[in-house]
Amino acid sequence: MISQFLNPTVIAVIGAAREENKIGNIIFKNLVSNPHLKVFPVNPNADKILGKKCFKDVLEIPYNIDLAVICVKAEIAPKILEQISRKNIKNAIIIAAGFSESKNYELENKIKQIAEDNKIQILGPNVMGLISVNNKINASFFNGIPKPGSIAFLSQSGALGSAILDYAIKNEIGMSGFVSLGNMINTDFSDFIEYYNKDPETKVIAVYLESLKQEKGKRFIEVCKNSSKPIIILKAGSSEKGIRAAVSHTAALASEQGVYEGIFKQCNLIQTSSLRELFDISDTCQKLNNIKTKLERACIITNAGGPGVLLVDYLEKNKIQVPEIPKKTFSKLNSILSSQWSHNNPIDIAGDALADRYYNALKILETEDWFDFFIVILTPQYMTQVIETANLLINLKKPVFACFMGGKQVELGIHFLKRKNIPVFNELSDLADVLGKIKR
Repeated sequence: MISQFLNPTVIAVIGAAREENKIGNIIFKNLVSNPHLKVFPVNPNADKILGKKCFKDVLEIPYNIDLAVICVKAEIAPKILEQISRKNIKNAIIIAAGFSESKNYELENKIKQIAEDNKIQILGPNVMGLISVNNKINASFFNGIPKPGSIAFLSQSGALGSAILDYAIKNEIGMSGFVSLGNMINTDFSDFIEYYNKDPETKVIAVYLESLKQEKGKRFIEVCKNSSKPIIILKAGSSEKGIRAAVSHTAALASEQGVYEGIFKQCNLIQTSSLRELFDISDTCQKLNNIKTKLERACIITNAGGPGVLLVDYLEKNKIQVPEIPKKTFSKLNSILSSQWSHNNPIDIAGDALADRYYNALKILETEDWFDFFIVILTPQYMTQVIETANLLINLKKPVFACFMGGKQVELGIHFLKRKNIPVFNELSDLADVLGKIKR
């Protein structure tokens, strides 16, 4: 079962190492930092590692093992798989590279056959490992765990995985899990999409994909079509040279980009064009109280006219309406705004607006039915109350998206909104593009 990869209680690290710079040491250290796990180091050349008794062979461990993390060189992997089969271990992560991605097809076929003969599920080879965030299980060689959240991230590239995790931590993006898939000899995207679709902690599934295995396309389509959760995808290898690079990286079989685009549309996946957009869309989806929030009509409130005009252009490009304000609403807004307000949507409340002016406008507008969601723009004027204005957004009844434009002066406001799970952007075009792709 795939759940044994992400919810193990007893783990053997085969190839655990004493040297701090070795992968076998890093993974073992990450795992033993969780006091709720039983983690056993296996290394025939060591008596103790990090103060833990070291076993010469996995067969010596006096417990049933849920998961084996194999950190040995590629050529030793078949021997280790034979050992774990005798221990009746059914789940293994093979970290090492040096298989079909290096044109060593014979070695990869050998471990594939051993796994098939002994009904062993393998993640990899050629992977970084995995992280089950909410369980604080770090079976990878990445240093750190993102904050708990509801994005499950699947990456075909291990090295890109480290960048993904670092980006998530820096930008305070919550995740439920991370899986590096590598060469996918007998578990692949479909298995983990299926798992995370049933996982109550996960709202969104994000995918970095280079190529599908040739025989796996049909199941991928079926699993994605059956997903009740949004799947956000970044496909690499769209150019001719990129396709060749993808083939040499994880040895999957590439195809024409148009074929993949057809698959993604058929499965109703949200395709992105950059890693940042992949994260922006995934993070926005996880912060929506209802993934199916209607995103047809926007009410924009801003303390600067220019950004409001720009945003209208960007929203129009993304087929999101900016409706006119009904006459009945004018008198309400006139009663609380100065005569200089824009009298139009975007509602420009002027550059000298303090937090109370935002509050008064939002309080009137959130009971209106002529729009579906708010976009609140803030630019840092001398008198702008950044944190106080940010605080107004957290209890609104209607969905709200924020764009706090600038640098140092809006930084605390952006961090505050991220912690409060309000979708917040620094660039108007990024906000509009994300809304457009989610809407479509």
